[in-house]
Amino acid sequence: MQTTYSFKQKSSLFAVFFALNFLYYISSCYINTSNDGSHYALVSALAEKHSVVIDDYVNYTGKIDYAEKDGHYYSDRLPGTAFLAIPFYAFGSLLNAVGITSHTHHAPIQEITVIFLSNITGALGALFVFFLCMEFKPSFKQALLTAVLYAVCTLNFQEATHLFSHSLSMCLVLAAVYYLIKADSIYRKHFLLAVFLLAYSSIVELQNSLLFIPLVLYVFMAKKIERNVSVKNVKVIGLSLGIVLLNVLILIAYNYIAFSEIILKSNTFNPEFPEERSFSTSLSGNFIAGLDTLFTNFSAQHLWVDFKAGVRNDIPGLLVTSPILFLSLAGFVPFFKKHFPEALLFTGVIILNIIIAACHKTVLVRHIFTITPFLFFPVVFLFQNFSQKPFFVKWFFYLLASVAACYSAVRVFYITHTYWGREFDNIFPFLHELNIFVWFWSFVVLIFILWKYKKSITFSKI
Repeated sequence: MQTTYSFKQKSSLFAVFFALNFLYYISSCYINTSNDGSHYALVSALAEKHSVVIDDYVNYTGKIDYAEKDGHYYSDRLPGTAFLAIPFYAFGSLLNAVGITSHTHHAPIQEITVIFLSNITGALGALFVFFLCMEFKPSFKQALLTAVLYAVCTLNFQEATHLFSHSLSMCLVLAAVYYLIKADSIYRKHFLLAVFLLAYSSIVELQNSLLFIPLVLYVFMAKKIERNVSVKNVKVIGLSLGIVLLNVLILIAYNYIAFSEIILKSNTFNPEFPEERSFSTSLSGNFIAGLDTLFTNFSAQHLWVDFKAGVRNDIPGLLVTSPILFLSLAGFVPFFKKHFPEALLFTGVIILNIIIAACHKTVLVRHIFTITPFLFFPVVFLFQNFSQKPFFVKWFFYLLASVAACYSAVRVFYITHTYWGREFDNIFPFLHELNIFVWFWSFVVLIFILWKYKKSITFSKI
């Protein structure tokens, strides 16, 4: 059944989305690492040279996150992020063309505008957490509180402030799961939308392709498919396979154009990381040590309390960075009791990502960022349950949740604002670039008004 919202509720959702987008924007800080530099080099080459060769932009990669073959340089990132960053890069070019510059005269101005992609997907991630909550019938306030806590108490804050692939990957996978759950059967448009979103996420981060396994299992467990041979089944399954194959072919075509080889891994030709030349060597790490790095840091306990040590590539595990996740883990108990198929779907998404990241030769916490909303989401069931408890029990829980949320928010804020190229005495770098923010959203509003006007004219003619 379609959820309807009052004008006040819609206004609240819009205000939260816009506030989060603004917070993420002012906390952003240009292109300053080899990772976002590699994405930016590729989108620059695509937009300016109509080529995948980044010879003119290789300095952005720091000669770390790049590929090299036959005397030319390429990005070693999958192309999905760069593809979607092109419109934001083009907007920066438009500002240049009409003479609008950065307040700080930072050039190129596109280094600012491309980060809108992560700002928006980070805020959309929080919004999809809200919509997902509402599918399980909490109150509007409980769902909104869960979304806001996710937005500021997890590494969503950090990933929404730079041009890495992780914010986009998270948003696509989360949206895919939302539309999959929302579809009462595979014969609804929401199901095909879920397939498309998950398929495209696989050319943003390749391991997302494995998430089709829990998706298919969920379809059968939740009885969203008729278990017989029928025209409907053949049509939907055929369309789904076509969507997946199209995205796989896009990735293969991109890599063939770049490297003249049929491969899936764009970092195969990175000379700095020879272990990435095959799946077997890249996934030959110590699984137990990887788990510790991703979640608990028992092997580096100083990271529990030493904020200054836990920055950049040494960001602590998720449970250390965001201890509010301990409450979320407890929420899996009522989640499994009340909604077993969905809880199993979430668990499958989480486990597959953890296995890949923990087995990797280089284990970094951000490599499992995509699963963060799925880990966090079950806290909404605790909000539901404890709202019905006696006064002292309820307020003890809220006090505990408040302490965990405040600590998590402070730690995430510190991590975000001490990343490469940032200083804690300048915690909101893009406050100096507010004119770009205003121009961007004014442009979005203008496009929306023109679209609505054209739509109304079309209907009036009919």
